[in-house]
Amino acid sequence: MTGNENRDVREEAYQIVVNRQNSQQAQELYRNLQQLGIRAVQFIPHIEFDRNGHLSAESVTAEGWGQFLNAVFALWVREDVNRISIQLFDKTLKQWCGRADAVNLQDISHIGAECRSCYVLHFCAGECLKHRDSSGKSVLCAGYKTFFNDSSPYMRVMRDLIKQHRSPMELMAMLRQT
Repeated sequence: MTGNENRDVREEAYQIVVNRQNSQQAQELYRNLQQLGIRAVQFIPHIEFDRNGHLSAESVTAEGWGQFLNAVFALWVREDVNRISIQLFDKTLKQWCGRADAVNLQDISHIGAECRSCYVLHFCAGECLKHRDSSGKSVLCAGYKTFFNDSSPYMRVMRDLIKQHRSPMELMAMLRQT
């Protein structure tokens, strides 16, 4: 979608675990990835539950996750479209373009009614099973909603550029002019 789907399959995505601490240093973490020349990244939220079912102190919160994603996206969309592949951003753009895999109905059967009727379900697909609380809702739901809402104007522009057989990279030039 962003040009990185054709990257060398031997180049695997770096998996970066995002915890409560480094979620607050998104810009610094992303700048380090840029300096290292990393071309593909998958951000993995660190989620652990204690005996009582509460998030551990090390776990990223929903708010922290949303802020982290938005901070990284703000840099990426202005500087690195087509240069760095970020799995969540690529998947989200594919959804916007109608090219993503259909949401797995088997996974959806395990989520609560609130999630089944949610307007972002087609983007998050109910999220990871192990990140769900007792009601079947992801503990990161609010963070994902923040990201999907805040990134949507940019995703729309990139989708429209792609539909016009143009590069989504053009958005970076558009943003420099504003």
